Amino acid sequence: MRLADYLLDEKLTMTAFAKLIGAEPMTVHRYVKAGRVPRPKIMLRIITVTGGKVRADDFFALAPKRASRRPGL
Repeated sequence: MRLADYLLDEKLTMTAFAKLIGAEPMTVHRYVKAGRVPRPKIMLRIITVTGGKVRADDFFALAPKRASRRPGL
């Protein structure tokens, strides 16, 4: 489940969720709006606070794909 969907379902603001995971509201905003992937420590807090509804792979599916750096491509 995407973090944005979780926040909507639970009627939580980004600020309230930030307090729950011990992060700054702007950090949560980046996770929701910019597709940023949380660091492992914060990721574990997100998984714990959401009861596993938001998982690590939910973020990685959103991460922007990088161009291949293989020679000849």
